[in-house]
Formats: sequence, structure tokens, C-alpha cells
Amino acid sequence: MAEAVRPGGVHPCPCCRCLTFPVPREAAVAFICPVCFWENDVFSPGEDEPSDENGGMTLREGRANYHAFGAARARLVRCVRPPRPDELPQT
Repeated sequence: MAEAVRPGGVHPCPCCRCLTFPVPREAAVAFICPVCFWENDVFSPGEDEPSDENGGMTLREGRANYHAFGAARARLVRCVRPPRPDELPQT
């Protein structure tokens, strides 16, 4: 079965920075980015604070993993997809 095409978000994922969040980060409770598979943690806003939603990983670690593997965790590479053109980070 083909994946349904959904419109891209307008707010950046805190991990990969792709525009995949449909609402601001503060309101995206438990939203999982389809590009990096980071689960948004509205209760852990700092880059170096462990995220309960991400198994204790920090946002800084998730970003480093995304740059190294293409996903917030190496084991999640099979779950992610490339960003669509409208989701590419704004420069």
C-alpha cells in the first residue's frame, strides 16, 4: 500500500530542522518527525537535557546522529524518509 501524501509542515523539527511540524514545537505534543524520527518533547526544551520521549537522548545527540546516519538513532534509519522539497530547512 502506498503512503498517503500529506502536506508538509510549516514549523521546523528541532532535530533535523526540516519543516515537518504542523504546529509550533511547543504545541507538537509527541509528534514524530517523518524525516529524522525525533519525537518532540515539549517538557525537555534544552539541547543537553535528556528527553524521556527519546529514551534519554539529548537533542544535541539526536542532531549529531541525524547528520551521521540520517535519523535520530541509527536503528531508526529504516523508519525515516528523505525530506520533500517543501520541507527543506530554511537558510
